[in-house]
Amino acid sequence: MTTQAKPHGFVTKGIHWLSAGLIGVGYLKGLDSVAQLADPTLFMTEVVFALTLGGVFLLRLLWTRTIAGVTRLPEEAPKWEHWASRAVHMGLYASVFGIILSGLGIALAYSVPWLGGLFMGAMLGLHEAMLAALPLLLIAHVAGAIWHKIVRRDGVLESMTGPLPV
Repeated sequence: MTTQAKPHGFVTKGIHWLSAGLIGVGYLKGLDSVAQLADPTLFMTEVVFALTLGGVFLLRLLWTRTIAGVTRLPEEAPKWEHWASRAVHMGLYASVFGIILSGLGIALAYSVPWLGGLFMGAMLGLHEAMLAALPLLLIAHVAGAIWHKIVRRDGVLESMTGPLPV
């Protein structure tokens, strides 16, 4: 019999779903062009959003590492599942922080013209690469959760969602 995953607490679930919502908002409100940053209100909105998302993800990282625990995989889960889970989670954090830092770099390069050129190009390239990687990592994350619901039936998905129908 497979050990059932211990549920995450209210704070962990709240941070997780707030993070998911903020990522969704970020994709929906994304800019079409750097030139849009000429609008001072939009510029500040983008910077505040990036700092907020960064703060939430930093809180999430610190919270899971120090208080809540980083995984709910049963110890007897195959090593490949532990490896895959760790790799996807590290990729999620890396891509989100990459998006945030490159976005702030774009804002900096836009507001400090002598930084433009090569720096702006590098920030735009990193931003686009991370924006392309994040959905793939999110798909892997959701696929893993569904795997645990349907195949493993070990409660890993429910540790973050609460009880779900079979």
